[in-house]
Amino acid sequence: HNPEDVILSIEPHQGRYIKSFPLHESQRILAETSDELRISLHIYLSQDFIMELLSLGDRLCVIAPRRLKNMLNKIHQQAVR
Repeated sequence: HNPEDVILSIEPHQGRYIKSFPLHESQRILAETSDELRISLHIYLSQDFIMELLSLGDRLCVIAPRRLKNMLNKIHQQAVR
């Protein structure tokens, strides 16, 4: 697979950390409000990246791509079983 454009919404407290310690060198801030930090990345959907996202738990919402959202949903559903 090629690198993909990823858009993430992160809750503000965690967002401050993500601003200080970016998830990837391509990280760009799209919006910053009292409700969220919205960032974009151009990144491979590697196992390491997915594990990093999983570590954010419910402080993260994947906006795009749909494929990444589905991957994380599947992992969370399997964990619940």
